[in-house]
Amino acid sequence: MRRIILALPILAMAGAGLAGCTVPGRPGPYAKAPSLVDVRALTSFDGRVPLVTIPEHTPDWSGSVKYAVNAALKIKPSAKFRVYVTAPSGSPEGARRQMAELAPVAAQVANAIVADGVTPQRVTLGASTDLPEVKTPSQPEILVFAK
Repeated sequence: MRRIILALPILAMAGAGLAGCTVPGRPGPYAKAPSLVDVRALTSFDGRVPLVTIPEHTPDWSGSVKYAVNAALKIKPSAKFRVYVTAPSGSPEGARRQMAELAPVAAQVANAIVADGVTPQRVTLGASTDLPEVKTPSQPEILVFAK
């Protein structure tokens, strides 16, 4: 009996840290989310956590973007999407060059969001090495936010 009493608080603490996980046999609503999708963005939906992170040289990102956009639109049909190119904040010139090289792919991501049914007025495109509340990346990447 004593083991059960001690195990319950531990299980309760572990459960709080595993809120995004699923119980075997009972999949959560985002159990089939592609690996590039951060489901925390769908549960907080505040535009601060990237919905999709696409590292440089990722050839197959379209399925992740489509999944994430559709999931976000189910939560909020009027959602707005921000597509950002970001890079390590080393030398300003180097970061600018890296972001410029990745910008055409970011434009393709924005176009894919529009193709998924979002009006162009609700999709913005930008570039920055300093995005609030986002960890500085180790390599150039594209981030998609939803709000």
